[in-house]
Amino acid sequence: MAAYWFTASTSFANPAVTLGRSASDTFAGIRPADVPGFVAAQLLGAAAATLLFRWLVPALPERAPDLVVPNPEQTEEAS
Repeated sequence: MAAYWFTASTSFANPAVTLGRSASDTFAGIRPADVPGFVAAQLLGAAAATLLFRWLVPALPERAPDLVVPNPEQTEEAS
């Protein structure tokens, strides 16, 4: 458990955590020079996941209004 929580490899999927770890001077931190590479990889991974999901479910933007169930409380407040 300690190896998971206190090593440099955890939570780098979040750019904010990457920036925070680069500012720390601990064994779990990373070098500030490596931050652009981490952030670029995170953004490329997000773009790849988005493209893959859009390829797997191409009709989602058109079907979304049919899939989303409105909240009756919010509908009453809006009227």
